[in-house]
Parts: sequence; C-alpha cells; structure tokens
Amino acid sequence: MLIIVSPTKQMKWCKDYLPQDLPMLSKNSQMILEELWKLNKDNIMVLMKVNEKIALENLERYRNIHFDKNGSCALFTYQGLQFQRMNIQDESQIAYLQEHLRILSGLYGVIKPLDSIYPYRLEMQAKLPVNDSKDIYDYWKDTIASTLQKELSNQELPIILNMASKEYEKAVLPYLPDDSYITLTFKIKKQGKLKVESTQAKMARGAMIHYLSTHQIETLEGVKEFNEDGYQFMKELSNEREFVFVKENVL
Repeated sequence: MLIIVSPTKQMKWCKDYLPQDLPMLSKNSQMILEELWKLNKDNIMVLMKVNEKIALENLERYRNIHFDKNGSCALFTYQGLQFQRMNIQDESQIAYLQEHLRILSGLYGVIKPLDSIYPYRLEMQAKLPVNDSKDIYDYWKDTIASTLQKELSNQELPIILNMASKEYEKAVLPYLPDDSYITLTFKIKKQGKLKVESTQAKMARGAMIHYLSTHQIETLEGVKEFNEDGYQFMKELSNEREFVFVKENVL
C-alpha cells in the first residue's frame, strides 16, 4: 500500500533528521532546475503569481538547490497543516511512512519521507516549458505514475491511497489502472449539508496519516476504522474507488 499526498508551499529546513537518499527522479528534476535557473524575478512573479518578496526568495532558493544528501529531510521540511497534523513522534512511525508515504512534487516528482530535498516553490500546474514540454504536467507525463506502479510491486497490498489535491492527482491518476487506487475523501456536515472544505480536508489527511503510521495499518479494513478528529467511514457514500469519511456537527 502506498499513500500519495501533495506537498505544501510552507517549508523550513530540518536539522533534527539526516536525509537517507536522493529523490528517485532527481535526474528528471535536474532538467526542470536548469529551466528555473534561467528565470529572473519578474519571470517568477508572472509564472507563480507571487509578489516581489516571494519571487526573490525563490530565485535565491533555486540557486542553492543541489541533488545530494546534504539537503533537508523531506518529511520534516514541509510545514503546512497536513504535515503538522501528521504529528510524527517516534521511529516506528517514520519507518512506516518511509515504506508507504510518497509526496508528489512539481520539482522532484516523487519524494520519500527521508529523501534529501532543498526548499523550493514549484506547483505542479506551473506553466513552465521544459525541453519540448509545454508545462510541468506535460514534462512529467506518466513518469510519476510509472514510478509508483513499480513500487507497488514490492507492496503486500498493491493499492494506492490517494490523498493528493486535485492539482497533484492530475499528474498521476490518469495514467493508473482504475483498480490500482482508492481516493480518500473527507467531508464535513454543516447545517445538514455535506461539503469538502479545504482547510478541514488538509487537517484530516494529516490526521489519517498519523492514524495509519501510529497503528501500522496494512489493510483497507484498517483504513476504514479511522475515527480521529470526529471522522467516521461512511459505507453508504463510498465505493470501490472512493472511501468517504464524514465529520458531523461542524459549527
């Protein structure tokens, strides 16, 4: 079983854990980085729709990226709500996530938790031409999906749990067989209506990963038993391709 999630824009250098390896698709990433090196501040502001301060910060970041083991440990580098809610406390959780968790990335493609990365900003939907590709989606094509499928062959349960955002799942799901993944959807019930709320969904994904890693879950039945933060598996809303979890009575 593999779990795929999106990265976050918020990143901070991790000093507490040493990285173990390079991201699997580093050679592909090098080609993207070479295009990023060609950009100036104004290019970045337009490409990423950011202000001057953020553009300058990332211009400097691109210049400092290397593909070596001297970077920051990925699992603890991302700082967004999803990663905060993972609440990783011990080595058994880290070992579980190293085997099962894969972080999707516009720059790195696929990242394992203990991979060496450098702070960056590059969304999967960025309109950055790379070689003959018109944008980042076009550059990666089926590469990320193929990499995940190869990894699935080493998993006891050959299924992908998709907890990536729409932006990032678009780089993977179209290239996978329908029976090779299940999307986990987190909804809240507010004033009698069910809806997916972005902030709540991010926190729920992190809570799910905390649950999976804490209890070392290896089965789909175990996934369904998730009940943290008030969520419950809803069989009547779910099917073979989507597991729906609902949190009721949200104010």
